[in-house]
Order: sequence, then structure tokens, then C-alpha cells
Amino acid sequence: MGSERDEEDGQEEKLLDRAELLGLHEHYATEMRTCLDFAHRNLAFYVGLLSAILAAVLAGLLQADGGNAKALGLLIGPALIVWLAEVGYSTVSVFYHRFMDAYLTLLNIQRMLRLDDSSWVTAEVAPPRIPSAYGGFIAQWAGALDWLKDHPQLDMETAKQTILNQQPSTPLDILRSRVTRASRFRAVTLRDARATMWAFELGGLLLVPAIIVTGL
Repeated sequence: MGSERDEEDGQEEKLLDRAELLGLHEHYATEMRTCLDFAHRNLAFYVGLLSAILAAVLAGLLQADGGNAKALGLLIGPALIVWLAEVGYSTVSVFYHRFMDAYLTLLNIQRMLRLDDSSWVTAEVAPPRIPSAYGGFIAQWAGALDWLKDHPQLDMETAKQTILNQQPSTPLDILRSRVTRASRFRAVTLRDARATMWAFELGGLLLVPAIIVTGL
């Protein structure tokens, strides 16, 4: 009797653990979608704000009379554009970091629950109609899984930081990545956010000489 009760208790504990993992799976799946959505929303917000400031500075420059020192006041615009562009990128980066944390954690939970194994199904569950390329029944981000297979020795935090470090961070990195082998894990949202903010900063800086010439 004692051994049977111990087995029942062990089964209950396993069921409880699996239930908790399923709850965590739902939580991190929601967290992953939410963080990526916030990253996109913040990027759209700052793009709209920077576009409005850039347009206002350009309109003010076109209406300013040559030799009018008041035109130098428009220099506030480029400075504001550069500052907001960096703030905007930092905000997007924070949510993207959280998205990556949630995604890598979700991969771990799926492995623990064997959700990435199409052969692990109960009698009441039919096999998947279309298995994934990795043999499971949940669609996976191929770039992430291939990258993780190439770096099996890394822990989660080091893997995330290594992935982010491999993304282009300067204009020279972008040009270099076209020649050399690019990272197999593409942080597309973060890369596009960086390039977009650089474009606004460049646009604002190009207006500085025109403003100075007009004001003098």
C-alpha cells in the first residue's frame, strides 16, 4: 500500500509540474508577443515623432530669410532629432531584449514539455497534419534553432548577448556584413530600428550646415 501511494503521489507531482509548465508556456508565449508588439509600437511612435520634427525644421528653413539670425534657432531641431532617435532606439531595444528572453525561455519549456516532438502524442490526440522541419508540431524560428545548435555550450544569458552582439551596430558593420558571412540569427526588428534612427540622425545633421548658412 505504501509503495502504491508513493507512486500515486509521484504521478500527482508530475501532473502538477506539467500543469505549471503549461501555465508558464502560455505566460511566456504571451510575453513574447507583447514585448515584440511594444517594440513595434514604440518604433512607429518615434518614427512619426521624428518625421514631424524633421518636416517642421525643413519647413522653417525654407521660410527663413537669408541673414536672419533667428534662423539659427532651428538648430534645436537637429539636436532634438538626434536625442530622440537615440532614446527611441534604446526604448525599442529594451522591449526586444525582453522578447528574446521570453523566446529563449519558451524554447526551453517546449523541450521540457516535449512540444517540439511530433512522435509524443497520447491516444486521444491525432498526429500533426504538417510536422515542422525539425520534426515537431510547433512552428519554430529556424534561424534561432540553427544558431543555438551551433553554440550548444552557451547558457541562455550568454547566448542572448552573443546574438545581439552579432547584429550590425554601426554603418561600417552593415557594409562589412554584406561581404562577410552574416549571423544566421537575424534580429530584424532591432536592426531595422537602428537603421531607421540612423537615417533620421543623418537627415537632421545634414540640415545643420543649411541652417547655419541661412542664419549667417
